[in-house]
Amino acid sequence: MKALSIVLFLSPLVMWAQNQTPPTHQKKAFLDSAGTYYQQASLPVYIYVASSVDGQPVPLKSETGGEIKLEGHGVHAFRHLNYTTKGYDFFQIHADGIAPVTTIKLTGAPSFGSVEKFFYGPGLSASLSATDEMSGLEGIFHSMNGNEFEKYQPFVLNKEGKYKYSYYALDRTGNAEAINTRSFTVDLTPPSTYHNIVSISSQNVISTNSTIYLTIADSLSGVAKTFFRFDKENVKPYTGGNIPFQYLPDGDHTLTYFSVDNVTNKETEKVAKFYLDKTAPIMSADVLGDKFIVGDKVYFSGRTKLKLTAVDNKSGIKDMMYSINEDPFGKYEEPFYLPGRSGIHNVKYYAIDNTNNKVRDDFEHSVGLIYVDLTGPSLTHGFSGPSFVKADTVLVSPETKIILSGNDPEAGLKKIAYLLDDNTNELTYSGKPIDITVTGLHTLHYFGYDNVNNKNEKATLFYVDAEGPEINAQFAVAPSKEGKLPSYTSVFLSATDNEVGAGEIKYSINGGKELLYVAPIKGFAKNKDYTIRVKATDLLGNESSKEIKFRTDRY
Repeated sequence: MKALSIVLFLSPLVMWAQNQTPPTHQKKAFLDSAGTYYQQASLPVYIYVASSVDGQPVPLKSETGGEIKLEGHGVHAFRHLNYTTKGYDFFQIHADGIAPVTTIKLTGAPSFGSVEKFFYGPGLSASLSATDEMSGLEGIFHSMNGNEFEKYQPFVLNKEGKYKYSYYALDRTGNAEAINTRSFTVDLTPPSTYHNIVSISSQNVISTNSTIYLTIADSLSGVAKTFFRFDKENVKPYTGGNIPFQYLPDGDHTLTYFSVDNVTNKETEKVAKFYLDKTAPIMSADVLGDKFIVGDKVYFSGRTKLKLTAVDNKSGIKDMMYSINEDPFGKYEEPFYLPGRSGIHNVKYYAIDNTNNKVRDDFEHSVGLIYVDLTGPSLTHGFSGPSFVKADTVLVSPETKIILSGNDPEAGLKKIAYLLDDNTNELTYSGKPIDITVTGLHTLHYFGYDNVNNKNEKATLFYVDAEGPEINAQFAVAPSKEGKLPSYTSVFLSATDNEVGAGEIKYSINGGKELLYVAPIKGFAKNKDYTIRVKATDLLGNESSKEIKFRTDRY
């Protein structure tokens, strides 16, 4: 008797679109190297038999049909009673209905937070591993931030941001694990800490009544700790509120501080330098505005003010008092104008602290004359070169230059600047005459500044004429049909200029000497070619030229 072969066939399967989310995989069978047969537990089984290994399989059918439904996950067997051996032959099917289980490990970086909101610091790497209890693992797949799933490979997250990491495993019969998702944030940015000093002068001077505190911000994992120290002291934790510093000695000091976030990102140390002054009140006077010194004279503009400043390192300033030219002392509240007249002015002032200690500092503001200058320089302009006045407009040639000048008998002339036509950026006048060669109407605005920045302004309108006159020539007798002129003809010359008018006309005949035109040209020879070259100039010296060519007849 020939051997009977049994062949198992799976039912047709459906392949889902590759880009569908979540991904799907084909349910299938798998035969390992030891001959163990596995198939996905929900697939039906069909039995085929053959009388030899290479024979044509024939389907077997039972009374209920040819399809066999397995009873779920586990090992299933078909039993055959062998009369030869008096025993049973078993044909096993390993029905795999349980998906693999994947384990994730996020390592290499500090962590902080809860499952709902988790943070990792620098150096974070992700690794996945999976186990399957029956057919074995076919692969692990992962997706970052909603991208398509791809075959898993270990990786390091070296960019800051929010991450949504999804992953699953697949066994050899097509059982896919439900998608696992881990959401977390990679925080690579340290906190930002800032110092705040209340009551500090522009020279970084503070008193014992000043306050120092820190403000800290971290937009991701949050601040874990903040530290500070003065000078070379040991580092101390900052717990909020004002930092005590009043025990420091009088003099220069440095505050060093930094913060660390909850995933150990450490801020670069920052420093703040200041001077702790524990002495009595100190006063100073600052000039707000224009000042110019010439010899023993000090010039101020009408905009100049005097600002008084007082610093006290213990109880603080209560009042500042001042007096001008021996007038009664008054309370200083804001910068004040200096006297609007020339002469020597004495300004005296003192400060009172909150314990009524009075420190007086008599101060003569200037040695010499304080002069208040309220007016800008006087300005004038002139034209160097040809110019012509027509109605209310000055006409100039391209050779003409503009000269600017100014004078200030008080604080003195500082500079002259100008704007030409539509330009908006002032140009400083260097003293060199200004060239303007473009034909047309121009507007020149010019400005004078004195040494206390008083300003004066003037403007002039002028027209640049670069064109010579138009030359006209006329013959006393009309030419013949051949274009010839009788020898007794006369040539009349004229010139017109629409801007400044024509000046003189000169001419030369056949390259001869140039002559001034004063009367019609005549006295031509018979049967001869003539070339008359004519030049005309206008009243600005602009020149034009023209050639007149003709031939005389035999008479």
